[in-house]
Amino acid sequence: MKITFIGDIMCEKPLQRYYNKHPNYDFNDIFKETKNLFSNSDLVVGNLETVFAGENVSYTNHIYNFNTPDPFARAMKQGGIDMVTTATNHCLDRGIAGLIRTLDILDQNKIDHTGTYRNEKERHTIYYKEIENKKIAFLSYTYGTNTHETNVILKKEQLYHLNLLKPQTYNLQKVVGQKRSSVFRKMIARLLGQKISLETKMKIKRKMHMTHNVPRVDILSREELDSTYLEQIKSDIIQAKKETDFVVACVHMGGQFNSVPGEFSEYIMKFLVNHGVDLIIGTHPHVVQKYETINNTPIAYCLGNYSISPSSVYLLDEYKPEYSIAMHVYLKNDNIQISKITFSILKIVEEKNGKLTVWPIDQLYKKLGAKEKEKLKKDAAYIYNRFLNLKKNEIDILKEYRIPDKK
Repeated sequence: MKITFIGDIMCEKPLQRYYNKHPNYDFNDIFKETKNLFSNSDLVVGNLETVFAGENVSYTNHIYNFNTPDPFARAMKQGGIDMVTTATNHCLDRGIAGLIRTLDILDQNKIDHTGTYRNEKERHTIYYKEIENKKIAFLSYTYGTNTHETNVILKKEQLYHLNLLKPQTYNLQKVVGQKRSSVFRKMIARLLGQKISLETKMKIKRKMHMTHNVPRVDILSREELDSTYLEQIKSDIIQAKKETDFVVACVHMGGQFNSVPGEFSEYIMKFLVNHGVDLIIGTHPHVVQKYETINNTPIAYCLGNYSISPSSVYLLDEYKPEYSIAMHVYLKNDNIQISKITFSILKIVEEKNGKLTVWPIDQLYKKLGAKEKEKLKKDAAYIYNRFLNLKKNEIDILKEYRIPDKK
C-alpha cells in the first residue's frame, strides 16, 4: 500500500492572469508531468490552499487572498490527485459560502476532502479512506484563517465549519534575522507606505534591492495553548483510533519562509505524537522543512509548494520555494505498519506568460542542457539536505530517495 503526500496546491495571480486572457485554459499543464509519478500510488493527498467560490465573487486579484476557477479542480483530479486537506489559512477567503461551494466543487470532481465542513454532522464524522480492507483516517487542522485580510470571524456556533489548532484570530510570529535598514531606506519605506498597494510596494522594494519580505517563525505563548481546541483535537484522535487502523494528521501551521520550525509547530507535533497519531504531514511555510521521527512517529514539518507562481512578488527566492517534496509512505497490508518512506523532489517551472508545470526532477533533468543540469543538481542537493538535515555536497538525480531507517 502506497500513499503519496504533496505540498500546497495554489493558483496565484500570475497564473490567474493567464487564465483571464485565455478563459478556455484547462490548467492540465500544471499536473501532466507528475501524473505518471502518482500513477502507482493507492492514494495521492495534497493541501488545497485556495477556494472555488465562483466567478461572481471575483477570482484571485490579491497576493494574499485567493479564489480559483472551477476547471482547476478538474485538472487536479485528471492529474492524479485523489484527496485534499482544506483546513488552511485561505479556506475563508470568500467567506462561509465560498468554503461550502469549494466542497461542492471537490465533490463534483470526485476529490475527497477533510478539514472544512458544511454542517456539524460532517465535522464530527471521521474521514477515512479504505484501502485493501484497511481504514486510514485523515485529520486536518489550521492555525488560523487570515482574519486580518478577510475580516471573516466565525461565531462560536459556526466553528464547526473548520478545524482549528488555536483561536481563529490569534497568530503570533517573530521575524527571523532581519537586518537593520539605513536611514535612506527607512525614508523610502515610509514614502512607499502612503497610498500604495502592498504588491506595488513589494515590487518597488525588490527593484531597489531593499528588503521586500522577511522569514517569520511561529512562537509559543499562553494564548496559543487554548485548551478548547487542544481537547477537541484529542477527542478527534481518540475517535479516529477507535474507528480506523491508522491515523494521519495534516497540520497547516508555522511561519513563512523559515528554514527551521517554530516553537508552536514543535509543540503541536509533540502533542499529536503523545496522543497516538501514526503519521504527521505539515504545510504552510512555503519552503521545505525537516523530516524527523518522534517516538518512531514520522513527521514532515513542511513539504513546500506543489504549485505556486515563482514570480509572485512576496516570495523569497533564496529559500527555493519552487521546489517541494512528494513523500511516499509504504504501509504493510497485514499489520498496517510503515515499511518504508521515500520521497521525490519536484520543481515548478514557470513560463513568462504565467503558465506552470510541476516536474519530478529526474524527468526535468533529461530535458536540460549541461549548465542547467548542474544548477538543478545543486538545488536538488539543497532540498535533499534541508529535508533530511544532512550536509551532502552532491546527490544523484533520482525518481525516489529512500529516507534512512533510524539507527
